[in-house]
Amino acid sequence: MSEASQVLQRIARGTGIVFAGTIISILFGFLSRAVIARYFSTGEYGVFNLALTALNIALVVVTLGFQNALSREVAFYRGKRASKS
Repeated sequence: MSEASQVLQRIARGTGIVFAGTIISILFGFLSRAVIARYFSTGEYGVFNLALTALNIALVVVTLGFQNALSREVAFYRGKRASKS
């Protein structure tokens, strides 16, 4: 098997894992909201949704650009380490 096909196979496997994780996360979120809506009153569910919205906004602000910066820095230092060898 050539190096290119091994790389493609590795990328496909990683993509499949990320896709499966995303689907599981979406299903878990849907089921948890259904359970919470079932057991909370209308007012309690509204407060829960408000708190969840505030948390999501805070999360976006706190992690602003972190994923992109992390990927860039890891690639940079891996390249730097490879050039030293």
